[in-house]
Amino acid sequence: MTLRSQSDSPPRLTLLAALLRLRPAFEGRERRICALAALTLLLLLGENGAQVVLPWLFSRMVARMTPDVAVMALPVGLVGLYALLMLVRASCSSLQEVAYQPISLRLQSAVAEEGLRQVHALSLRFHLERQTGALTRVLDRATDAVDTLLRLCLFNIGPALLNCGLTLGVIWRVFGGLYALVILAGLLGYAAVARWSTLRRVAARRVRNEASGAVQHRLVDSLLNFEAVRHFGAAGHEVSLYRAARRRLETASLKLTRIVALAGILRNAIIASMTGIVLWLAMRDIGAHRQSVADFVLIGTYMRSLYMAVFGLNTVHAGWRTARVDLENWLELLAQPSDVAPPERPVHLPTTLAAAGAADLVFDDVRFHYLPERPVLRGISFAARPGARIGIVGATGSGKTTIGKLMMRAYDPDRGEIRLDGVPLPALDPEDLAALIGVVPQETMLFNDTLAYNIGYGRLGATLGEIEAAARAAELHDFIAALPQGYETVVGERGLKLSGGEKQRVAIARIVLRNPRLLLLDEATSALDTRTERRIQAALDRLARERTTVMIAHRLSTVVGCDEILLLEKGRIVERGGHAALMALGGEYARMWLAQAREAAEAA
Repeated sequence: MTLRSQSDSPPRLTLLAALLRLRPAFEGRERRICALAALTLLLLLGENGAQVVLPWLFSRMVARMTPDVAVMALPVGLVGLYALLMLVRASCSSLQEVAYQPISLRLQSAVAEEGLRQVHALSLRFHLERQTGALTRVLDRATDAVDTLLRLCLFNIGPALLNCGLTLGVIWRVFGGLYALVILAGLLGYAAVARWSTLRRVAARRVRNEASGAVQHRLVDSLLNFEAVRHFGAAGHEVSLYRAARRRLETASLKLTRIVALAGILRNAIIASMTGIVLWLAMRDIGAHRQSVADFVLIGTYMRSLYMAVFGLNTVHAGWRTARVDLENWLELLAQPSDVAPPERPVHLPTTLAAAGAADLVFDDVRFHYLPERPVLRGISFAARPGARIGIVGATGSGKTTIGKLMMRAYDPDRGEIRLDGVPLPALDPEDLAALIGVVPQETMLFNDTLAYNIGYGRLGATLGEIEAAARAAELHDFIAALPQGYETVVGERGLKLSGGEKQRVAIARIVLRNPRLLLLDEATSALDTRTERRIQAALDRLARERTTVMIAHRLSTVVGCDEILLLEKGRIVERGGHAALMALGGEYARMWLAQAREAAEAA
């Protein structure tokens, strides 16, 4: 997934800096988290302490088993202590997960929440370029990876280092330096193979992750556009593209599997060779009466313990790098700067019509481009005084929709200034700006939830009575009341169970509930048939009363009643005035009006 333009340098963020951003998620839980972490460490120490003592106890029991002593003559104390330590080890091992799980779940939630918060904080430009499927995989893999890192620290590094240190110390003390040197040589060879295989595996896993993200993107993109696929009979094409992405994933996964298998064979060969040499030395010393059978049992047990510790450290090395690869895109996401930076000291404005009346909007010589070689707006200036209606019309590509995006501060102008109540948009609190402007878009996006939830999204926390009142104002209540489940009716993904007009009424009800000071109608009826458009337009006219309104329209009939109409052409205002004045001018607006009137007459 590409999180930045290729001309930009990659954003950098260290893992420590990213984790520090998660601190707010733990506020109020610090004591509990610290207590659980301390308990987890205590249980780890208990398990590993018992693990080190058990082999020594077992060797002492074997030492007491001579041909002259019956098995029943073994000291009951040693047997009882051995059984008790086994119980302690098992209990500590089982309770570790109980103590650790709340820490893990909170951390994973914090990682996912911070990722989602960052995604919503980024500008529209980022969202236009992102791949939804790949982005969800970034968040999913990041939650798993951060849990992996924490588990490796708690359950592998500390215990493995403790076991290695104690085991090598005992072997050096009991069996001598030759044994220790053989083991050390084996460990060095093991570490070399582990490093080689880990580097290869990390590279292969990175390729597999990219292939996996591409598969997810292809699947999600195909499903989201299923109507286009059906209309163009392109199901076979989509399956072919998906199959190709799956083949690339299969190739990458098989390569990763082969690397893991080869590394496992080499590591096991080194361990087997080291074990054979150590056991041969022990048998030779027993034959020379320098060691006892009990010592042979002891070194065999400690060798097994050492192998487990080494395996643990190898898992840390490989697992850490693997998890770090999975965190790369998450760290890159958190480091991604927004094109629209929030103000350090935001200015707060009243957001509702009841609180301060209609807003005052000014565009002052605004210039903007998406690409340097393609300017979109070339010096746009107009004023929408409180309660005024401004219509913005023009051909496709003239810059109409861009004006709406700049109003919402989806982008910042290259030059010029946009002011609300005299305050430049970059100085406003982003939440105030979003609450102050109510938007009815051409395509209303609905959640796969109930009608009540989707209307109530206009003002989170609204009561059902307030939601019903908003639905009545949008002439939607009677339709909802006739449904078997009423306001609890689920609208389907993206509102697919509703018609275009019904979705637009939901959008209007949302704005009624929000009661904003400024209304932006972004071609709100252009996708509707003429009859539905008239009914929706009547509801929009009621909604626009007393509010400052900017109407971006393709159909000129929707802006006839505006106080001022701006006709855009190639990013410039070429005509402006009321409907009657523009018709009297006989310019481009009048020609567009006559052309649309003929089309409407022919359609009728």
